[in-house]
Amino acid sequence: DKGVEVFGWEARKARSGQRRGPKVRGIGVAVGPHGSGSVGWDSIMTIRPDGKLYVQSGVGNLGTHSVFDLARVAADVLAMPWDKVEIIWGNTGKHLPNTCLSVGSQTTHAMTRANHAGAMDAKRKLQEIAAMDLGGSPDDYELANERVYRRGSPGRGLSYAQAAKRAIDLGGRFDGHVVPDDINQITKTSAAALVGLGLMGVAKDTYPRDGNTFSFVIGFAEVEVDVETGKVTLVDYLSVGDVGKVVNPRSLTAQLNGGSCLGIAHALCQKWVIDPQYGVTLARRFHYNKPLTILDIPNHLQATALDLPDPETPVGARGVGEPPVGAGYGAVLNAIADAIGVDAFRRAPVTADIVLMSLEHGRRMHEPLRAHL
Repeated sequence: DKGVEVFGWEARKARSGQRRGPKVRGIGVAVGPHGSGSVGWDSIMTIRPDGKLYVQSGVGNLGTHSVFDLARVAADVLAMPWDKVEIIWGNTGKHLPNTCLSVGSQTTHAMTRANHAGAMDAKRKLQEIAAMDLGGSPDDYELANERVYRRGSPGRGLSYAQAAKRAIDLGGRFDGHVVPDDINQITKTSAAALVGLGLMGVAKDTYPRDGNTFSFVIGFAEVEVDVETGKVTLVDYLSVGDVGKVVNPRSLTAQLNGGSCLGIAHALCQKWVIDPQYGVTLARRFHYNKPLTILDIPNHLQATALDLPDPETPVGARGVGEPPVGAGYGAVLNAIADAIGVDAFRRAPVTADIVLMSLEHGRRMHEPLRAHL
């Protein structure tokens, strides 16, 4: 519904199929679903006597900001200003927790849950230390302004720096000498190297989940086909994501546009040619197997999201890496079919020769693609 409105689907539908000189336009829509989350991973973080929060991030840095962004959950739970957060990342030698691989669109869902669990552990320890020193129950205390203080009495509390020093004095589970039994051995080893640095939050994600986690992206495409040359031009494209709570709007837009471009390339230009006898790849150069370029997409791709929190994770976020690919691929192919006929092709990419052969003979002139190995 949102895509229909933003893309102006009804207005485009009214003009699809109309010829203007040698050119005809078509529109298409497709859904790209993909698994987008895993569960059961660990997190480690420490609040140290300098008053800062140090989050150990095992997330792979693929250029999508996830290595940093997914630690914001901990900052939010602990009411810690972002400029007081240090992200420790890079390799396991830096004492990182057991973390999911950065594949399968799972990282956002998996590691926001894990960091939430670790931050909640740290929060509870802050409350317990305050109750020990200042009286009352841990539930009487809340967090704000880099302090843990008694509800209704902001002056009666401890700064995070003070609480970190007290955690070191208390030892045990407060500073990492004792850790949960259910965390992975990798996490236990990392925690042992961080013992005594401050108040340690360490936990495994044990939040419930019913079934698998999926994200969905809908692609809307309008193409223009030149019936004299066979050239297909992508006129406009919109992707709409149902990917849970948006963690980083700019990164989300980049993921939606980037993934869509991969699918668009599969639909328009990236052609594999393999020798059927010897199995040798023949399309080994860019002029044989053309990659998508900035000239092959509209001046600006549109991307938006519903921003509906996933109810089965405390943060509400899901992954978005792969879902746009299928949406871009299917939407562009459907738009071409809308312009020149639903049986003009049965394989991709739809290149100029396929379009011209179908139009010249009034029917599809190739066998359907039976296998893609």
